[in-house]
Parts: sequence; structure tokens; C-alpha cells
Amino acid sequence: MSNKKQLNYHSDEAVSYIIQRGLEKGVVNIAVGLTLGGMASIVLARGGSGARKMITGFGGGVGLGTAWTRCSLELEDLLKR
Repeated sequence: MSNKKQLNYHSDEAVSYIIQRGLEKGVVNIAVGLTLGGMASIVLARGGSGARKMITGFGGGVGLGTAWTRCSLELEDLLKR
């Protein structure tokens, strides 16, 4: 079962809607990634501030990548219809 919402828009409106929703989710995913990366860096890298920045940045990158992938998959789904 798919719990995805069916879009009842024209294709240009649907693309705009998917991108807008992807940007909104992107901000949330990046914030969550930075937060989790920051917490992980406190536990994993106690002494070095450079290592903490790298781990936190990695978390933000994971959040951005997740948002990008989800938005890309939704756009590909729209193109298949």
C-alpha cells in the first residue's frame, strides 16, 4: 500500500508543489542532520574541534542528501505518470 498523496494538479503546478515541499523538508532534514551530527561529535570527538566540525558537517550533508533524493524520486514518479 502506498500512502503517498495523489496530486490533482496540472503537471507544471505539480512540479512546483513537489519542489516547494522538497525545499521545506530540506530545511528540516538539514537541521536534524546538523543536530544529530553535533550530538554525535560531542560523544565521538571529545578533544578536537576540527573533528567536531567535520562530523557535524557530515550530518548536515546527510540531511541535504536525504531531502534531495526524496524530491528527486517524487519528481521521477511524476514523470512516469
